[in-house]
Amino acid sequence: MAGLLAVFLTAGLPGLALATKDKPAATPTAAAPAKAKPFYEAEAAAVADAAARQELLDVGRQFAEAVTARTMARFSGKAGQRRLELLTDPGQAYRDTARADALARLQAANADLAASQYFVYADRNPATQLLLLAYYDAQAKRVAFVGADFISSGKLRPREDSFITPVGVFEHLPENWGYRAEGSKNSKGWRGLGARGSRVWDFGYQQAPRQFRQGVYDSQMRLLMHATDPDQGEPRLGGPDSKGCVRVSAAANAFLDNRSILDRHYEQIAATDKERDMWLLRRDRAPVSHPGSYLVVGDSAQGSASN
Repeated sequence: MAGLLAVFLTAGLPGLALATKDKPAATPTAAAPAKAKPFYEAEAAAVADAAARQELLDVGRQFAEAVTARTMARFSGKAGQRRLELLTDPGQAYRDTARADALARLQAANADLAASQYFVYADRNPATQLLLLAYYDAQAKRVAFVGADFISSGKLRPREDSFITPVGVFEHLPENWGYRAEGSKNSKGWRGLGARGSRVWDFGYQQAPRQFRQGVYDSQMRLLMHATDPDQGEPRLGGPDSKGCVRVSAAANAFLDNRSILDRHYEQIAATDKERDMWLLRRDRAPVSHPGSYLVVGDSAQGSASN
């Protein structure tokens, strides 16, 4: 009886039987594209020492969150104004060129590379204007980059005291004791060194191209790395705009300061001379394991110094 009933039901509802038989299989949902890994992960992976590798990952992540993300937000909605992809993913070819350039310049300058250390690489190329937070791996004799942000290097202005930022290796030494910005405004309303308390790194007197009435000639300048006016200057980062110094964002300034990235000599003094007032160093700082002392300025428009 059950079998006969099934026959009657099937015969009475042919559409149902056909629909059941020919029902198409569900279309599989397209897999979401894999999210690209941050470039600092690939850079850190090449470092053999496990502790250093983990610190680089942490520093890279913190720099991306505290510095790069703020710069990205500042220029969001302003398509074409800045090459934002350089911040989140300065391509492999670019990083390799900058890596070779940084290493060649450090070696040519007889920099002290006996120990691993952090340093800052600044690309003055007008089309790039990039700061790269760098780490020299003494074991592998290799450079790794774990952060990126925009800078402003020097721009020649006729009849003004302005220079093109010189390329080379410049060391942050106690002989050129840095200072902190007072936050005072000039006649144009600019806080030229950034908000009050911003760090100013002093690299001493250097020779750099300056424009005179007769042409452009090398002249003496005081090379600094410092913040710029938060309201008027920061929106102009990413293009040549300074009088010769390296301008950085307030966020980059605070990060480099807090992590003692260029304070190798200053941290050594603080550790060995307990009587000295190290007022320049933040009391709440969290130094990286291997602070450095070098600012390396290159120019990707001119190619690597290694070539």
